[in-house]
Amino acid sequence: MLARKGFLASLSLAVVMGSVGLCGCAKPPAEPVPVVERPSIPQENEAISLPPQRTEMPELAPPKFEEVQHAVKRIFKDAVMIDARRNPNFLVGDFNGDLSQDLAVVLRPAEGKLSELNQEFPSWIAREPLKDVLLPRSKVLARTTGAESAPNPAAGQTVRFEQSDVMLAIIHGEGPQGWHDPKATQTHLLREVVGANIRVLAFEGAVKAYKGIKPFPNIYGDLIQQTLIGQSGFLHFTGGIYGWYDPRNYKAVTIPSHSGISAMR
Repeated sequence: MLARKGFLASLSLAVVMGSVGLCGCAKPPAEPVPVVERPSIPQENEAISLPPQRTEMPELAPPKFEEVQHAVKRIFKDAVMIDARRNPNFLVGDFNGDLSQDLAVVLRPAEGKLSELNQEFPSWIAREPLKDVLLPRSKVLARTTGAESAPNPAAGQTVRFEQSDVMLAIIHGEGPQGWHDPKATQTHLLREVVGANIRVLAFEGAVKAYKGIKPFPNIYGDLIQQTLIGQSGFLHFTGGIYGWYDPRNYKAVTIPSHSGISAMR
């Protein structure tokens, strides 16, 4: 019996000593891992703050003649001159509807510079809107549906300017500075489209003035109104080029749907 008690006592002592040894060899507890707060994700019912979107064209000071001359020289160098016989001889507006101010200016060829205007690959887009409007309806339909190909700018300029021409150049604006910006170089040079009483009709005014009139073209921006070929009408951006509209000569043609947006419905 005594032997058994001695054995149990020895066993208990060994267990205690073993526990002490294990405690002495154990690693210290690991340091707590810092908690990194993640940004909260807005729920569907929480408002998300977005930068304000520009919905109106920046207001710019009225253009000065010297500024207009500078813009014309940036595009055409010395090939043209502003037509001083016209009043007004320049207009501003958002003609292509991109909320950047554009410049329309009446020009005539400079003496001895026709070769520069008639170069094969100019930096501007030359068009004859009246010529397109006065085409027979069958040709308009053929060109629109692809049966007859329209002039291809990649193939070179096909418009031929003459010394007696009066031209309208429309310089598209770039950003808040509009046509003043040095990067504003996209220009349309239109032949035989300067008439009488030329003026700008703002897009909003056009929507009201022509509401319900059919047939009517899609319009994208401000209009350049005038009297031309004995008709009261306007030049308008068609989504890629400029076209002429007057109620007598306009030909409505049904064409395949595209991404253009019509303001007139």
